[in-house]
Amino acid sequence: MPKRDTAEIRTEIAAERQRLDDDLTALERDLLSSTPFVAAGLLVALGLAVFAKGRGRKKPKPLRLTIKFD
Repeated sequence: MPKRDTAEIRTEIAAERQRLDDDLTALERDLLSSTPFVAAGLLVALGLAVFAKGRGRKKPKPLRLTIKFD
């Protein structure tokens, strides 16, 4: 196994760190680009839930009792 000096190891670590930093930047960019869609989806889901809950709460019609005497 060939021996590597400290400069080579540091260069490899720096290159790996740069690749990881590039991956993190790309991931953050993708996350930020999808944030409006996630927020819109949550608003639609909330609106549907409120709409469905409101439709289930209809006031019952008052009871009419009529008594006929013939």
